[in-house]
Amino acid sequence: MAIYLAFRIAAWVARAVPLRLSYAAGRLGGLCFYYLWFGGRRRCIANMRRVAGGDEALARRLARRSFAYYGLYLVDFLRLTGVTGPEVRRRIIFDQWDRLDDALAGNGVLFVTIHFGNWDLGAAALTERGYPLSVVADRFAEPRLEELVFSSRRRIGMRILPAGRLTMQLVRALRDNEIIAVLADVPQPEGGVEVEFFGGTIVVAGGAARLALRTGANVVAATAPRLGPWSDQFAGEFERIEYEPTGDREHDVRSLTQAMFRAFEEMVRARPDQWYIFRPLWRDDAVAEA
Repeated sequence: MAIYLAFRIAAWVARAVPLRLSYAAGRLGGLCFYYLWFGGRRRCIANMRRVAGGDEALARRLARRSFAYYGLYLVDFLRLTGVTGPEVRRRIIFDQWDRLDDALAGNGVLFVTIHFGNWDLGAAALTERGYPLSVVADRFAEPRLEELVFSSRRRIGMRILPAGRLTMQLVRALRDNEIIAVLADVPQPEGGVEVEFFGGTIVVAGGAARLALRTGANVVAATAPRLGPWSDQFAGEFERIEYEPTGDREHDVRSLTQAMFRAFEEMVRARPDQWYIFRPLWRDDAVAEA
């Protein structure tokens, strides 16, 4: 109840005040959480230490900036219900729609992304241009908050598929040549796929790779990084993942998932402070956290 009311109030305030002022409040709030949320700060620094190659001072700077950027993301998310088509076109800078059309010609496209930049506006750019898009979304403990969040995304054209047993729905959508979007940087304590990322081992879900191999869908690693610390514009970036199945399903799942994370590593390396990762991702760090 309290979280739901806080979200409604915050959304109203974010839409009522000028964007620049909202961004200032968002950055300040993110920095406050950096200093007050001890566990999140510790985990984010540990993750950034991997990105920074062990440089402790740099890892702390990147983690602090990540919290600040996440504050900006939350402002944009709270204002999502008021976004318009022309605004989306202005804010997402992308001119390679022909490459996306080429990827979409066939058995659909599986968009894999990470908690980076602004994935909601990236998705809005797709729906605004008429691409059919379904998004796999985590469930919320508070039903009213879940409906509020899901409805704001439905308003900009996304079809929301609450996480769970979705295999046949996803298969049908891809075979209808639609786009499915999933977040890939979610650690899996059990039953995941081991891949290398920034020189260490992480365990992530293999579901996206299994789905692509089952349907023959094209796979695209995509992000939408912010163009500057105070900018409200984002660059659409994506890399089509080329893969050739061998027939060994488990080997192919690992290889395809690894290829996704090789693409993500380059995207994160370019703008590490726009990666919002507040959970232990690397296996060794998760053990130490436990």
